[in-house]
Amino acid sequence: MTVISYFPISLPAEARAGFEKSWKTRVGAVDTFPGFISTELVALDDRSEYVVLTRFTDEASFNAWITSDNFTAGHRGESYSSYKDNPFLKSHKLFEVLD
Repeated sequence: MTVISYFPISLPAEARAGFEKSWKTRVGAVDTFPGFISTELVALDDRSEYVVLTRFTDEASFNAWITSDNFTAGHRGESYSSYKDNPFLKSHKLFEVLD
């Protein structure tokens, strides 16, 4: 079973260019994490909303990622100590991909 992590992100206009730049130069710690398949950033044309889509082979692999030291390293400099503490990620959803 594959799962997709869906993170919607809304940013003020002045933060968007910096966010996009940081995405393009991201550490990439997830890229070699067990169970990782892919990740992408999608945006509305006006950049008023972004969605980060990340695929894992299963929910256990995703949960291992968000509680790992690699996740923390990949999100260094953020104002939260863990995935669970980030108020901006409260609307995060995990979907199962149906075969």
